[in-house]
Amino acid sequence: MMKTLIWIRRWQTLVALLLVGAMAMVIVACGDDEETPEATAAPSAPSPAPTAAPTMAPTAAPAPTAAPAATAAPATAAPRPAPTAAPAATAAPTPTRQRFIPDVTAAPEATTPPAMVEEGEPVQPRIRVAIAPPISQSSTMFDLGQLQSPQGPLTGMYDGLLANERFTEEWEGYVAESWLISDDAKEWTFKLKENVPFYQRGVPTEYSVTSADILHSFDVNNFEPWQAGNSSRYADFAFPNEDHFEILSDYEFKWKLLKPNLIWGQHQTDERRGVISKDYFEEVGWDGYIADPIGAGPFTFLDFEINRGISMERVKDHYRQTPLIHELEFIYVNEEATRTAMLYTNEADISEMSLALHEQAISRGYKVASSTTPSARFFMFIGGMFEETRPDGFKNCPPGTDVQPDPPAFWGRCPAGRYEIDTESPMRNQDVREALNLAINRDEMNEVFFKNTAIPMIQWSFPHWWGHHPDDWAPYPYDPDRARQLIIDAGYPNGFEMQIITTNALPGLPEVGELMEALTQYFNNVGITIDLQVIDRSQMVPTIRNRRHTRGIIPARWGSPTPGSVVGHFKNNVDWRQEWQMWDEVYEHINILEAATNWDQLRELEIDAVNWERPNHLMIPMFWLVGQVMFNPETVESYVSRHIHMGPTRHHEFTVPVYK
Repeated sequence: MMKTLIWIRRWQTLVALLLVGAMAMVIVACGDDEETPEATAAPSAPSPAPTAAPTMAPTAAPAPTAAPAATAAPATAAPRPAPTAAPAATAAPTPTRQRFIPDVTAAPEATTPPAMVEEGEPVQPRIRVAIAPPISQSSTMFDLGQLQSPQGPLTGMYDGLLANERFTEEWEGYVAESWLISDDAKEWTFKLKENVPFYQRGVPTEYSVTSADILHSFDVNNFEPWQAGNSSRYADFAFPNEDHFEILSDYEFKWKLLKPNLIWGQHQTDERRGVISKDYFEEVGWDGYIADPIGAGPFTFLDFEINRGISMERVKDHYRQTPLIHELEFIYVNEEATRTAMLYTNEADISEMSLALHEQAISRGYKVASSTTPSARFFMFIGGMFEETRPDGFKNCPPGTDVQPDPPAFWGRCPAGRYEIDTESPMRNQDVREALNLAINRDEMNEVFFKNTAIPMIQWSFPHWWGHHPDDWAPYPYDPDRARQLIIDAGYPNGFEMQIITTNALPGLPEVGELMEALTQYFNNVGITIDLQVIDRSQMVPTIRNRRHTRGIIPARWGSPTPGSVVGHFKNNVDWRQEWQMWDEVYEHINILEAATNWDQLRELEIDAVNWERPNHLMIPMFWLVGQVMFNPETVESYVSRHIHMGPTRHHEFTVPVYK
């Protein structure tokens, strides 16, 4: 199998390189007037969980300990609009995650970032970044509904309350100066930095960030009528009204949640949603804001075109970090061969590229920029584990019917008969799901596709470098003989047919198509006949929501999880993806996890939940990935970023250009 895979991979690489050469000749012949090739819109990733490991601390606060106890919330302030003084309390920190960089050549320990000092004129003022096109595209985050993955290119224009520091992954304040959580983890109090402007065309506007902007952003980004037909997942915790959001002053406010949430701060990072201006929105309206947006980020909008890309210019005196590059352009290109050719012909300065093509690029003088932390995870959802009466994603029942309460769960039930559940699906059999995991030679795939730079995954939402990870959890071994026997024991002596539903392009995982082809061989080897369906990325979400993968698996590439996010990932698989609906136990675990009010308690509950999930083999864990991209050292001195799963889209305010 190893020789076969290597031969296939080398053949695919050769074809890719030939395509690169051909494309290079086309681009060279056409020169600068050649338009960027159009790419199909729409990648795949589901609304992902946040990706970081914050250590919660406000500006100038003392460093937290590894297992903190939440501090009490400040006393309730006088009714709005009377301001209150900042509470005299220390920040309520989240647990400190161990800094982790895998011991591989391709992911060295991050060095101190270059000094951010402008040294004259860049040799090229505009830095161009070629990436796979996002799942949906816009100039504003609120126009993207609940989708996280498309927001990568927009994070430079829209600062959030918080962010995940690019080396430590700890929470740091962006427009927020400090934040506190109460003992019951239901009240979060934020104090804003004063006089942070919204920017437009590189300079401050008349608008600045206030508490009212935070409330307005929460509303417009997540709730009807702005997000019509897309019931917010945040409705489990808070609504944008006075009962749940108390404005204490222009620069201080309190979120009052319906139930505990130790990671509410992660939802307020720019990875989830950035802050927009309420006054400007009311002045120009939804369409006007999209046409000419303003934000608090270090870059401001220049232009945008569907399937072509978005460009922006720097803020010349930004409150947080003035970029050294003058302009930034993201070029949306679906085909890897085209992205590579653009790098080689100076049509792009930074580009996503499969590891198989890195050696050739390095020989041509291009350099590798590795993510400062493990940036993404590659795993697969197993379909078919639906229940007839469980609601659709976001608690939808058939029109004209209501969700029936199902205490103590929050999801409830619908009248029977909405779906014809495939009760004969092999995916519902525990032995089959174990066999799928045992059939895969992950070591071989790591060597062939990732040059052994990937990190074997044990559990898809619980990294093994977290301090409370049990020592007895281990990755699935490669055991095709046992996989064959399990399939026979499950009642399939002649095997069965299964779908792999995939796309050929995912930002942050350009190898996805070839990975799925390799999996087809492994599954064939244990008696499973594979129907490999390659669909447009825009069809991935409807396929999941409409339960079309009842006899199949779907690959996913998400960011690295945040401590405390196990509950969110459990919920995602019953509320949105619906794969785990056939077990009442998963609902019980979610309810218990969401009741946790301190980190020690939550850690124990996470272990209990995963100890239930692992023996049921509900997922196919694969690899933690350290994002790597190529850049042109003639125009870019350094690009140092925590990529997460969106590719090279973040932290360009720290990108250092080559100077004249």
